[in-house]
Amino acid sequence: MDDKVKAIARPAASRSLREAIHRARLEEAELISQAADWRDSEIARLEILKAELEDVFAEVPQSDDRFELALVPSRPARLWIDLFTYVSIDDRDGDYLLVRNSENGRRTLFSSGSAAETADRITRYVAHEIVRRERQEAALLEPIERADTTEDADEPESSKAGLVIAAFAIGLMTGAGGLLAAVWLSIP
Repeated sequence: MDDKVKAIARPAASRSLREAIHRARLEEAELISQAADWRDSEIARLEILKAELEDVFAEVPQSDDRFELALVPSRPARLWIDLFTYVSIDDRDGDYLLVRNSENGRRTLFSSGSAAETADRITRYVAHEIVRRERQEAALLEPIERADTTEDADEPESSKAGLVIAAFAIGLMTGAGGLLAAVWLSIP
């Protein structure tokens, strides 16, 4: 039985750690080369998308500083649209992924293999964000404008000044009373 085991395990003479290390290094070099090729193609595809979007971002109003078209060669490479939104390349199928970070995690807003379709979707996204901010700013300004018109019609300027003086006097008396109470309580 011992001879049978030796016959099965006989290929030990053909095993060499040096050869195994050499093969492992070759395999690793091939994987690194493939990863470098993938990374280069990923960055090149994002540069193509960036070139398609440069005219769109040139039209963004100068007063709106939310949008910045910036290619960051991180891992994975990202083309940033704004502070929370970016485009990356999907590792599995090579599609463009429009991703938005939020307090609830990352959400993929759009996925496509076409740079043109992705550029169109990003253009719509930027337009919707600009309109959304305009609407928010208008909603914030509307109550202030409405309050200004109603206060001016109902109260004269003298009553506004009297209200401010009364509030100051009440605050002064409250502070003085608190100071006297602190002194009275600290006396042994």
